[in-house]
Formats: sequence, structure tokens, C-alpha cells
Amino acid sequence: MQKDVAAYFNQIVIPLLEDRYLAVAREMSIQIRGSYGLGIADEYSDLDAILWLDDPMWKEEGGQVQLALENDIPRFGATDILSEHGHAEVNVWPLSWLGHRRQFLNDTLDMPWELVSFEELFEIQRNLVLRDPQSLFRRLREATRPENFPEALWRKRLIQNMKKLDDDITEYCQVIRRDRRMEGAIISGRLVQDLLHLGFLISRQYYPWPTHLHWAFSKLAPPATEVSPHLETLSGQGDPDEKLSAARQARETYASAILERGLLSAEILDDLVWAERLEAWSKENWRDWIENCRKKARAAGHQPKDFWIWSLWGW
Repeated sequence: MQKDVAAYFNQIVIPLLEDRYLAVAREMSIQIRGSYGLGIADEYSDLDAILWLDDPMWKEEGGQVQLALENDIPRFGATDILSEHGHAEVNVWPLSWLGHRRQFLNDTLDMPWELVSFEELFEIQRNLVLRDPQSLFRRLREATRPENFPEALWRKRLIQNMKKLDDDITEYCQVIRRDRRMEGAIISGRLVQDLLHLGFLISRQYYPWPTHLHWAFSKLAPPATEVSPHLETLSGQGDPDEKLSAARQARETYASAILERGLLSAEILDDLVWAERLEAWSKENWRDWIENCRKKARAAGHQPKDFWIWSLWGW
């Protein structure tokens, strides 16, 4: 499929633009998104492409280029070169629309890691780039490699997502006990997404948008492969109690892998609520606050278990 896309642009789109807008054709970067960008398109896939221009050129000529793409270029799949495919949407965007992603092109330590989603980072790393005359996407890929993602933020994401999984398991248990099947269906879907995302986090990989989430998950190594049967149970039409059991077993599989790999401590996994509140991803002594509040509770004649009142109210 990527070969077909290359033929469409190299034999149809680029020659037309070179004939009418030579400066644009020389400067534009071409990014292919979605299924075609990942090389997994099928007969239902649409072509989603972006021609990136710097802002001055976009303001001066981008509108005319967009009109040409809309009206003067044969539809993708409507030529002898290609078999019939879906609709083509080729947009002309200014580089400013990269938003926070553009900051990764600056040689600075202050990168916007928390402002750019994993889905956007996945697109940068994995989607097809047909032209890159300014080395824009080469530099973005180099700067945003998963190995460059800060260790503290990997831990933060893992703590937050494990806590979310626990919260959703608890909520699912409550609704199925009340036989609230519609709410159960909604939450079971959340559990599937929780578990898919965690597979990437434990593997230290970015994840894609939901449309391609399961496809990308299937490429991961253990523990993702060990969790896959539980995901099939959760996404099927089975008994709610079986789904609850599957979610819990998947959670234990992930917890074991996290401990084996030293990604989080047992102390954190046993107390995810306070680990999140006290920012355990960046504070090694995060439990010191709890112990201090327990001492205050004892001194006031209360049970140590009431430490959270001292913590939340700052006593």
C-alpha cells in the first residue's frame, strides 16, 4: 500500500505541483497518516496526507495549492496506476500547526514531553514520510525516540495508568454486581483500552490512536502477548464475571512484569493512590510524608490509619 501511495504522489501529485508551484514542490514535506502511513491499508481505508509548508509560503500559496489538490488532481485509485482505493484527503498545512511538536526541533533540554500525546509521538516515529527536503521529520524522529523520553515521565505514566486500571476494575465490579449491563459494557471497553495502553508503557513504546491500537499491540513482546487472551475475553460477549476475572488476571500479569523489570517498586504498586498524589515518579522519599502524618495522628491520640486526614488538611 505504501508503494501505491508513493506512485500516486510521484507520478501525479508532485509533477502537477512542479508544473504550477515549483517553489512549493521543492520545499514541501509530505507526511502520510493513518492506515496508509502505517502500510496496513485495506479496501475501506482513506488516504490521509499532509503537505507541510513553512508559514510564509503557506499564507502566500497554500490556498491555491489546496484548490489544485481538491479540483485538478485525479482521485487516488482512479488511475490506471492504482487499484481502486478509498477517498483521498490531501491537506496543505503550515508548520506552525505542528504546535508543541515543533519545539523538539530546538536544541534545548526543555522539551515539551508532557504536552505532546503518545499518539502524536507514535505518528512522528511510525508514519510514512515521502518527502522531507528540510529534514524536518528526520530531526523530529531523532529527538522524540522513546529512548529520549524522560525516565521520570515513563514512571509517572505507568503509575497513573495502573491506578486508572485499578479504578476501572473496581467500578466494573460494582456495576456488574448491580446488573447494570450498559454501564458494564462501557467500563469493559475502558478496561480494554487501559490494558492496551499499559502494554506499550511496560514495553517503553508509544501507542497509536484507537483505530490502530490493537494492531500495534499485537506487535509487542511479552507481557503484552500474555495479556492478549484476557483482552479477547474482555472484548467479547462473555459472562461479566469472566470479564472481571480476565481484567484482574491481566493486571497481575502486568504487575509481575513491572516488578521483574524494576519499573516500579512493590511499595508503589501496593499504594498507587498515594504514589500518584505524592508524585512517587520523581520523589524517592515520597512515603516520608505519610510517615510524618502518621506520627502526627498518634501524637493527637488517633489511629495511624487516619494519617490521610493530616495529609489532606495539612495539619
